Amino acid sequence: MKRVATLFLVFSLICSFASLAQEKPIAPNQNSVRPIDEADVHYRARLWRRMDLNEKINQPFFSMNSEISKFLLEWVKAGVLTPYTNDSLQVKLSPAAFVENLKMEETTGDGELSEAERAAGFGAEVAKDTKKTDAKTEGTDDGWGGAKATATPGAAAKDDFEAKPAVSTVAYYFPKELSILEIKEDAVIDRKRSRLYFDIQALTLIIPASKTKAGFDKPVASFRYKDVYKLFRSNANCIWYNSDNEMQHKNMADAFDLRLFQARIIKKGNAENKYLTDLFSGDKEGLLMSQQLEYKLLELEHEMWEN
Repeated sequence: MKRVATLFLVFSLICSFASLAQEKPIAPNQNSVRPIDEADVHYRARLWRRMDLNEKINQPFFSMNSEISKFLLEWVKAGVLTPYTNDSLQVKLSPAAFVENLKMEETTGDGELSEAERAAGFGAEVAKDTKKTDAKTEGTDDGWGGAKATATPGAAAKDDFEAKPAVSTVAYYFPKELSILEIKEDAVIDRKRSRLYFDIQALTLIIPASKTKAGFDKPVASFRYKDVYKLFRSNANCIWYNSDNEMQHKNMADAFDLRLFQARIIKKGNAENKYLTDLFSGDKEGLLMSQQLEYKLLELEHEMWEN
């Protein structure tokens, strides 16, 4: 009887230790539209893609008055879409900062320097030359046979009705000018279904370099794709415009699901967090590596079906 009790005690201890040794289930990705069970993930790669909305294949997302950038801006201003500072989706962007990112750099009147240019010291030379010219000409012959008159105390200043006041205007980018989308996604191979899935995580709206004064791309804000996807579904005006058959317009959510866009890979997750052009020293090499990554993903999916 004692032996049976001892065996039962040992068995219960083994079961308790086994239950403690089991790993806790990993929570599904909260940013995924259709999360895949982590236990079924055979392969995952984090990818960043650049989508040029002016390319012919992407123009259905950028049709007149139905630009995807237009909807993103309107939803943020309406308070139904949350902007983030970057695609990590950790820090929210305030509405004031979002509007500030949309402001054009040329926001001053004709011939007037911006605040950044004044801070850099531009315009000081003009002021010095003006002071020197005034000092030389004051009290000397003005070229008409007399000396330049100097202002006397108490004399009324002469009105200059022809002088135009410096008008400071604030201009913002139009949705049609925001033609670059950066897509952050996961390439996931599901071992249960033996298929490759692209799980979009975030969209980043970018002002192209051709529209900025500095000549570099300027990010406006990032958005959680899961939130954007729901807004696409709830808005019948978010149309992917089918020029070939206007009876077959699609919702933008369906267009993203069907991958009806072209966006080349510009970065793959790496320890140095570098773009392909930086890792392989050149635009040409980066483009070739982008194509090789596409082929590699197709090969990985194909190999899942081999014996």
